[in-house]
Amino acid sequence: MKFGLKGKIAAGIVVAGVVSSSSFAFANTDAGENLKAWYDGMFGQSVETMEGDTSEYIEDQLPGLNEEYEALKEQSGVDIDLTRELETGESAEEILAAKMNHIEALEDKQQEILGNIGAQYYDVFLDGYFQIQTLQQEGLDYAANDLTAFTGDAGDAAVAQMTDDLNTARDTAVDELEEAIQNAQEELAAEIDSQEEITTRNLRNQVDFHIEDLRGEVETLLEGLVEEQKNIIIAAAQDLEDDAIQALDDAAGGIND
Repeated sequence: MKFGLKGKIAAGIVVAGVVSSSSFAFANTDAGENLKAWYDGMFGQSVETMEGDTSEYIEDQLPGLNEEYEALKEQSGVDIDLTRELETGESAEEILAAKMNHIEALEDKQQEILGNIGAQYYDVFLDGYFQIQTLQQEGLDYAANDLTAFTGDAGDAAVAQMTDDLNTARDTAVDELEEAIQNAQEELAAEIDSQEEITTRNLRNQVDFHIEDLRGEVETLLEGLVEEQKNIIIAAAQDLEDDAIQALDDAAGGIND
C-alpha cells in the first residue's frame, strides 16, 4: 500500500527552504509552531491517504467474497435437489412394493377361495341347487367383507408407514441442510477473522514504517532549518557588530571636530 508521503514531504522541504531564506524577517517568527503546523497538515493527508487505500482494498475483496458466497448457495441447492431425487425414488419404490404385495395377497386369496369353492359346493350338492346358490352368495359376501377389511387395514398401514418414512426423510434433509449452512457460515466467519487480522497487521506495519521514515525526514529538515537560522543570526550579528564598531570609530574620530 502506497501512501505517497515521501513526495509530499519533499515538496514541503522545498517550500520551507524558500520561505526561510526569503527575508531576514523569518527570524522573528516561531519556527517550531510553523513546523508543527506543517507536520499536522502532512499527517492529516497521510491519514486520509491510508484510509482511502484501505477502503479501496476492501472494495477490491468484495467481488471475490460474493463469488464464493454464490458458489456455496449454488452447491447447497444442488445438494437439496439431489436429496429430493433420492428420497422420491426410494419412496416410489416402497409404494410400488406395497402395491405388489397387496395384489399378490388379493390374488392368493382369490385363488384360495376359488380352489375351495368346488369342494365346498360338492359336499352340499345334494342339498339342492337353491341351497348351493345361497351358500355361494354367502361365500361371496363373506369374501367381500373380509377382503375389504383386510385391504383397508393394509392400506392404512401402508399410508402410515409411508408418512413416517417421508417425514423422516424430510427431517433428515432439513437437518443436513442446516448443518451445511452452519458449516459454510463458520468457514466464512473464520476466513473473515483471518483476513481482518492480516490486513490490520499489515496496515499497522505500514503506519510504523512511514512514521519512521517521516521521523527521519522531519529531523533532517529541522536540522537544516536550524542550521540556516544559525547562519542568518551569525551574519546578522556580524553586520550589527560591524555597524556598532563603525559608529564607535565615527564617534571617536569626531572628537576633534
